Amino acid sequence: MKINIQEKTVENIPCDILSIFVFEEDFELNLVTNTKIQGEINNFISSKNLKPFDVKVINTLGFLPSKNILLVNLGKRCVCNNDSFRKASSVCAKTARSLYCEKLAFLIHKKFFEKNVFVEVTKAIVEGVILGLYAFDNYKSADKKLKVKELILVVKSKQELLEISQSVKKAEKISLVVNYVRELVNFPSQKVTPTYLSNEAKRLLINKKIKITVLEKKELIKQGLNCLIGVSQGGFEEPKLVIIEYNNSSKKPIAFVGKGITFDSGGLNIKPYLDMMDMKSDMAGAATVLGILKLASELNMKTKIIGVLALAENMPGSNAQKQGDIVTAYNKKTVEIIHTDAEGRLVLADALSYVEKNFKPKEIIDLATLTSGCIVTFGYSAAGLLGNNNNLLEKIKISASNTFERVWELPLWDDYKDRIKSDVADVRNLGKGKGSEASTIIAGAFLEEFVEKTPWAHLDIAGTAWFVEEEFFNPKGATGFGVRLFLDFLEKN
Repeated sequence: MKINIQEKTVENIPCDILSIFVFEEDFELNLVTNTKIQGEINNFISSKNLKPFDVKVINTLGFLPSKNILLVNLGKRCVCNNDSFRKASSVCAKTARSLYCEKLAFLIHKKFFEKNVFVEVTKAIVEGVILGLYAFDNYKSADKKLKVKELILVVKSKQELLEISQSVKKAEKISLVVNYVRELVNFPSQKVTPTYLSNEAKRLLINKKIKITVLEKKELIKQGLNCLIGVSQGGFEEPKLVIIEYNNSSKKPIAFVGKGITFDSGGLNIKPYLDMMDMKSDMAGAATVLGILKLASELNMKTKIIGVLALAENMPGSNAQKQGDIVTAYNKKTVEIIHTDAEGRLVLADALSYVEKNFKPKEIIDLATLTSGCIVTFGYSAAGLLGNNNNLLEKIKISASNTFERVWELPLWDDYKDRIKSDVADVRNLGKGKGSEASTIIAGAFLEEFVEKTPWAHLDIAGTAWFVEEEFFNPKGATGFGVRLFLDFLEKN
């Protein structure tokens, strides 16, 4: 989609649909000289019982270069935030698409906004449009979503144009990378395998600041990453540990570790078929880490990042890992396999200890669609956050607040750590009891066993990475959650 910034007035914007934001406090908004159109605008603004994001389409009947005006209500100005504009612009974009519009414009004269938020509002609008128009229709032979081909941002002055030009370019890059992550997660597991994802990582080598290392099965066995090996035993695809090094700073690196189970059947503890339907998405953590590295590279960020993708299939083949098996992890701790569907924590365990030992990062953050318990707790509104360092956790919370990719901290008390002690090994991969009690926290307690001294945070994105219903700029299916959050985190650290 082409993005243009134009210095124009309302009455000389050639487009299919012109979007204008209105607030409850606005009693009237004098925009055009045509009394009929202006009357319809003011009737909408003064309407009672309007809800946030309600819209009205006004056909200009040839009186204006814009064929239609789209009014969108943002509610009370005092409670409106960047996410409100992100949501509202996605509503506008979808409305434009439903009306077969190719040119979508937004009136963003600075006078409509607070001075200090003008640039951020513009960025949110661009993100809302690009993210809101995303549709996974790659496999449809017909009924593909229509494309909005041009986004026009209408400013009042040259100064306003200069103020927002860089943020518009940045918002476009961010949104396209989020959509890239969505695409990876939405693709079926027959396409997105450990091999496919490792090849995607290699495509980042176009940037000379990036180095890629792929540990194949023989090397994984040699180095003792037996938890990762064990999970993959029942699948046709061999496991891989992909290490991506982005070096554009003299600082100590920040490490991101992603769970990359490209399909999770549950192993021999096989899932019910309904629970298995969306398990192509169990590599969303790895896809997000790949997206973070891709975005850092495209923005030429002055930072140092280690990205680790722990890739495997969890299948019930003839050589599959069994309950009661005991494996020795990379850090030499022994793990009793209580349940083969608690596999994500196993691949992360080896990846966490590997990156800590070999790269000595400043901080480690892992992202994983780890537990259904996180969805039970938060639904699809927040990711579960756990970790061993309050400073790191607070920094993530601040970035989550800034980007509206919300997180909520859960405790890691010693009570929970006692639940993963094994009678026959150092730890067990499922908590004692039914295994469902405090499952998100127990999984975090297990992961903590594989981080020795480094500040570490675990993000359970089971609910936020995959939506069962469309919601504003997040489609049904993969959301790309975490890319915007950790861009903000990296920029502030």
